[in-house]
Amino acid sequence: MSSIIIAGIIVALFLAAVGYAFISQNLEKKRKQKRRLLGALKTRQRNFKYMLSGFPTDFLTKELNILVYRCLVDVCEQLAKLEPEEPSYVEELQLYSSQMEEAKRKPATQKRKPLESPQQIKEVKQQLEELNTFIALLEKRGGITKVQADGFGRQIKQLVLQISVDNYTVSARQAGESGKTRLAIHFYGLARKLLVRESATSNYQKQVSQINSVISQLEAQLAEEEPEYQPSELEARQKEEAQEAWDRFRSEEDEPWKKKRVYD
Repeated sequence: MSSIIIAGIIVALFLAAVGYAFISQNLEKKRKQKRRLLGALKTRQRNFKYMLSGFPTDFLTKELNILVYRCLVDVCEQLAKLEPEEPSYVEELQLYSSQMEEAKRKPATQKRKPLESPQQIKEVKQQLEELNTFIALLEKRGGITKVQADGFGRQIKQLVLQISVDNYTVSARQAGESGKTRLAIHFYGLARKLLVRESATSNYQKQVSQINSVISQLEAQLAEEEPEYQPSELEARQKEEAQEAWDRFRSEEDEPWKKKRVYD
């Protein structure tokens, strides 16, 4: 066998080895990308499932509720394409598609029930942050327009306002049940202040009127309990602590909502 033929065989084998290595690297890269995408989609699916169970009934607006279902449907479609051998994705796709259509037919309701515990308020606020972050991602990727994103943002802001009011109302009730009437009045006053501040863009007159009525009753009760009331050092400190809690909560609420969590 001539040296030219041998050299040709060696070159051919070398090129074959290089080609095999290149194909193997590409295949491994695609496998890694698929695993990463699957992980991100499953995390997103888990988060939105948690939202469906985490938000109280009729808490979200109709538009936000449909958006959550739309996101779940989209995630299930992508998972079904990536893992067609997994039947649960198709089953969930059919389930959430059906529930989304039902949500579209359901009339909008304004009968939101107030949240009743600090833990529930904390969890719901976290879910709203998660939803708002995803809305920002949808806008960035072109899934929704800026006008739609702004509309969803306004709805979330109103919900945050309402759970803030719920937070102060819960604290006021707890203070009243502990016999701290003056502190209860203070917390109700914070709730009223929050509603009055936002009354320029939304109508909270009914809620403000209800809070005014409760405050009036408590002030009458306090007048009977303490006709010659003089603030004690302890009560002054309690009021100061309540105001500091208000300031901390307001600073948290005013922080930018956008991009608090990065999705793949």
